[in-house]
Amino acid sequence: MLFAGAALCTVSALAGDNTMNAAGFSGLTVTPTAKLLGWGRMEMAYDHQLPGVVRNPQGHNFVLGFGLLPNLEVAGRLATNSSNANCFFGSGCGARDLSASGKVGIGLDSAGRFHVAAGVTDVGGSVTYFRSYYGVLTYDEGPWQASAGLARRAGAGISGSRSPLHGPFAAAAWQPLPLVRGHLEYTDGNAWAGVRLFAPAQWLPEGWSAHVGANARLTDTDLTARSWFSAGVSIPLYKVPSLPASQRRGPLPELAGTQQPLPAYEARALPPAPSAPPAPMDAPAARAPTAQASDEQLLQLAALLQARGLEDISIGRAADQSIAIRANNATYNWNTADAIGAALGAIANGLGDTRSVFRLILTQRQVAIVAVTGSSDCLRQWIDGENQACVAGEVSTPGTSHLEALHADVRWVVANAQPSWKTLRIALSPVLRTTMGTEFGAIDYSAGASASFLQPLWRGASAEVRLLQELARSEDFSSDGVFYGRRVRNGIDRIAFTQTWRVPVEQWLGPIDPLAMRQWGLAAVTAEGTVGRFGGSFDGALASLRWEPGEGRHRLNLQAGSFRNAEFGQPGAGPEVATPVLASYRYNLTATRTYLEATAGRFFYNDFGFQFGLRQWFTDFSVAAWYRRSRFDTGPAAQIVGVELSVPIGPRKDMNPGWFQVTGTPRFAHSVQTSVREAGGNPLRPGYGILPPTPTLDATFNSDRAGLLYFEDNIRRIRDAAR
Repeated sequence: MLFAGAALCTVSALAGDNTMNAAGFSGLTVTPTAKLLGWGRMEMAYDHQLPGVVRNPQGHNFVLGFGLLPNLEVAGRLATNSSNANCFFGSGCGARDLSASGKVGIGLDSAGRFHVAAGVTDVGGSVTYFRSYYGVLTYDEGPWQASAGLARRAGAGISGSRSPLHGPFAAAAWQPLPLVRGHLEYTDGNAWAGVRLFAPAQWLPEGWSAHVGANARLTDTDLTARSWFSAGVSIPLYKVPSLPASQRRGPLPELAGTQQPLPAYEARALPPAPSAPPAPMDAPAARAPTAQASDEQLLQLAALLQARGLEDISIGRAADQSIAIRANNATYNWNTADAIGAALGAIANGLGDTRSVFRLILTQRQVAIVAVTGSSDCLRQWIDGENQACVAGEVSTPGTSHLEALHADVRWVVANAQPSWKTLRIALSPVLRTTMGTEFGAIDYSAGASASFLQPLWRGASAEVRLLQELARSEDFSSDGVFYGRRVRNGIDRIAFTQTWRVPVEQWLGPIDPLAMRQWGLAAVTAEGTVGRFGGSFDGALASLRWEPGEGRHRLNLQAGSFRNAEFGQPGAGPEVATPVLASYRYNLTATRTYLEATAGRFFYNDFGFQFGLRQWFTDFSVAAWYRRSRFDTGPAAQIVGVELSVPIGPRKDMNPGWFQVTGTPRFAHSVQTSVREAGGNPLRPGYGILPPTPTLDATFNSDRAGLLYFEDNIRRIRDAAR
């Protein structure tokens, strides 16, 4: 009653919008609307009902949906009559289904009143319960919304189950108050009604929305119970970009309430990389300084950089009296853009009273990944926003310039202050292994924690030991459970030595024209070798090569290694010998910050195949979806689809380096996958498409976000960090 009273009385609360329903699409109780889950939103929904399971529709229906792209919505669904029952024993477990759904749609008019969409539910293998294909048209005008469409049910599912969505369907919704919405809907000769109550905005974090609902069957059908309840919460995955008008097709899908697509970070403050050859390093384009920074000011600048958490700090003077600055980032592990901002803020504070030309190189694991050149006085004005004509400087990356040449012939005043080899890194992270929607249990898990101890050695080199400890598990992950071999194993998971270095291709090829080197990105080739024990039992080595030429639109990666399994023969231990050989390519679709990825070759467990997918970035969160096909020398090919959510855990800025440094988790990723197009069912396929469990070059390069295009797109974030 208290909730209902707040819904009726609060006039400034968040208005309700479409919600995810039990079928795995945004809409009403059982029918879809043509409006999509907003771009950049994640929604979790629960229904105490399995619409379409005719023998027993009572159960638990979990849906996780994403507004993945401006015109694409995807969702995963777990529908089960029981949570822990084993389907092979006793009276059985009833229905249990893990599936995916998708919907694409566009707006038809500039006012955003008409929308059209098409979608499919219960995508998967031959074992399906609720598959339907549909098209729908929606008219939305203020508090009124009406939808009509046509659907086709894909025959009868398991045990006579079937999707309620079939044939012509129609629905209408009315929202007389911001927090209350009622609706009616009809499909396949049956009708339902429902009401949704939305939480006031002030009860929730900014941009969030939440609802509870009641649903009632109006006709006589065994597809649902007479009534049931539902609930959901919608979360914005930070900010998403606004598409240029030239790249839109109709209006963008609306987000719930006032949460509209926001520009992520303005790219106007820094100029794009010039298309002409860069000026010689001894003739910077910035104004000649009228006041030189003293050595004392350079020492103070080193202290400012150290106070902001940077290390391996070197500051000196070039032959033209510009100030050379070099620093390593091991503190801003969520995003290197924050480290750039921190360094520029220190330069503005330390040198802003002078007109000093500066040349900053920022490294990650002592490998140069980005540089900024500019004038210190203009930098300060840019940070303060006092002079719109001032810019921070010019950004360059290895793909566009030879960064090390910026610091040629420098006389160092400060050399390697706060050396990284004096700091032991201690990284704490959760560990989670799950299986979902199997015959053994709806959700089984093994959860634990890892503690990684990493000691930097010399330039690009480090030694690492990682320990795992299981903290909780479900019954099927216990010693007599079917998933015991996949548990979080207590003990040492990794002992590794890793060396990373830039490959001097330009030196090997002899004298090269600077423009040709820039066009081919010859300074953007990085190699990494790692040797030790990985995954708890595999002893061996892996070599990686990464090339990201130009502005960062393309990235090529090669990997090859050899490992021997010390636990071969134990349950879930894997092959005796692993010899992965993989090539991957990534394309950066900058308009929507979407990475299109392809990987092919021999995976870690020696199966051959390929994987295609996309990764959508929402600031530091990402959602990935993929299709994989691989096979071993004997046996059929496995086809698997999956989705992964990757989030940072811990503070955006870790503690400053000292004798030790405790850090969070810049990337915690968890995925759910299911096999598809399998005759006779959707069996589990463990061991297919596994990547080597070794350190990756992507971690060095800001989670594969270190191209010029990325940093230019995040100029506002850099300025925010500088302030």
